[in-house]
Amino acid sequence: MAKMFMYATRALVVALSLVAFGGAFGVVNAQQPQGQNPPPKKKKLPPGAKGFAQFADRDASDKLVTGGATRGQCETYEQLIECAMGQAGQNNLKEAAVFYAQAAALKPDMFRPQYNLGQIYESQGNYKEAAAAYKRAVMLKIDESAGETQVNVMSAYFNLANVHAMMNEHAQAVAALQEVIRRLPEPYHTPHYNLGLSLAALGKQQEAVNSFKEAIKIKPDYWEAHYNLGVAYSKLEDYPQAIAAFKKTLELKPDDAQAHYNLGLAYYFMDDAKSLAAEVQALQKSKPELAKELAKLNGK
Repeated sequence: MAKMFMYATRALVVALSLVAFGGAFGVVNAQQPQGQNPPPKKKKLPPGAKGFAQFADRDASDKLVTGGATRGQCETYEQLIECAMGQAGQNNLKEAAVFYAQAAALKPDMFRPQYNLGQIYESQGNYKEAAAAYKRAVMLKIDESAGETQVNVMSAYFNLANVHAMMNEHAQAVAALQEVIRRLPEPYHTPHYNLGLSLAALGKQQEAVNSFKEAIKIKPDYWEAHYNLGVAYSKLEDYPQAIAAFKKTLELKPDDAQAHYNLGLAYYFMDDAKSLAAEVQALQKSKPELAKELAKLNGK
């Protein structure tokens, strides 16, 4: 509002000046005595001569001042971090990334700018850039005075594993997750579960089984881990163990159609037609297309 008022006031002053000048000019003309020389003729430019230059561009000095003030407030490392956080808080991630990059340039040995850059890139789907930022972050020192701890470093490894997995770089994901597990202050299920997924993607089914079991040991009601444990056992052709895992999945999540289907497949490989028929029946209402596929296996 202050700027709007200032502009209005400036326009009003100009208008009043023109009115006053025009009034005075009129009075002078009216009072001009008779018999004086007429005003000289207006001088013209010779043909081909250039006229006055065009008006200068509109004055944007208040924008320049604003920009200068912003830059002035975001110059030191601490100021750049604050500016980045402010932009991120408003979901201006591109601007936040610029400030974090500037902070990282000022203090290339600090953890926080690289870690936060990784988070921004990851949220934007720029996994390659995110991985590079996280890799730099885990090699840098933390600032305990700013509340950073080794848990933050562990989080950087965890996020690094996730972006590697998103790029199907599962060997790198495994290495990062193993580092997370090594650093865990207390047992936590998710890193073991994600490790199992990457091991399975690499075809290391027995190692995947061990990781899923570890996740279940920490969180017994982790239905996703039970489900993927069943898949890993199926890949190993250990169908009795696969059946047990899928049954446990359905105890925890009775409406999971894919677990019913996989359980039916395991029964098929065990030549258990009766149990297979029960899974077909279970899928009739929820996923009739899967029920139809299983029924074909049962010769119906």
